[in-house]
Amino acid sequence: MPEQSPSTQKPSVLFVCVHNAGRSQMAAGWLRHLAGDRIEVRSAGSMPAEQINPVAVEAMAEVGIDIAAEQPKILTAEAVQDSDVVITMGCGDTCPFYPGKRYEDWTLDDPAGQGIDAVRPIRDEIRARIEKLVDELLAPAEQEERGQVPAVLFVCKKNGGKSQMAAALMRQIAGDSVRVHSAGTAPGSSLNALSVASVAEIGASMAGEHPKPIDPALLRTADRVVVIGDEAVVEPAPGMAGTIETWSIHEPSDRGIEGEERMRLIRDELAEKVRGLLSELVVSSKA
Repeated sequence: MPEQSPSTQKPSVLFVCVHNAGRSQMAAGWLRHLAGDRIEVRSAGSMPAEQINPVAVEAMAEVGIDIAAEQPKILTAEAVQDSDVVITMGCGDTCPFYPGKRYEDWTLDDPAGQGIDAVRPIRDEIRARIEKLVDELLAPAEQEERGQVPAVLFVCKKNGGKSQMAAALMRQIAGDSVRVHSAGTAPGSSLNALSVASVAEIGASMAGEHPKPIDPALLRTADRVVVIGDEAVVEPAPGMAGTIETWSIHEPSDRGIEGEERMRLIRDELAEKVRGLLSELVVSSKA
């Protein structure tokens, strides 16, 4: 594999437990969910089980993460060599050691043989550890980028409509002069088809987008967090670099306007607000 420059290389993490059926699979699921494609994720076991723990699958499904299709995999030296961070969970000395890797051992209860009530706290502790890991791995790169180009994060509840529309409009208007992100406080499963069609009418695009949760590392480093509507609430994060503001959008359905016409009115109001925000970001970046 060709060597990448430090600024473009994605960090990679390997989670290892004995059976690769519970803790390491939940950790991998959380990391994929919270970091998206910005971190490469692997998991393996020193003595892999035949199948993933169904209670771990159930616990993760409760928080909207599907790991049902995952399969336990054998730990290989190649997987360790290809990873920047190796996190073990009770597998002792079976993990090969290579100089230059970051090794951590997470002490976590084993969900094997336990019911859902016992697995939920394990799941939640893993999430807290993963959030910290995401911050550590991505914040330096985000901070470096932030010093060059301002970043804005648009947020609504489901991240399927208004926040995606605002992001698409900002990308269209600002081009590469602003880093644009969107997220939801309770992400849905798909984009709103009318929202997609509405921005496409004026040449903006949501291609390749999907509803996403808020990335803690991104929240820390965004110059501006814009919450659209009153359904979503975003609390300031410790060490947060930017500010949070809320956009109230007039609801056309209150006037009996529905369907495509409703969405066009929302789009046009968002576009006006996006242009105003862009002017503020450009002035701030030159200050």
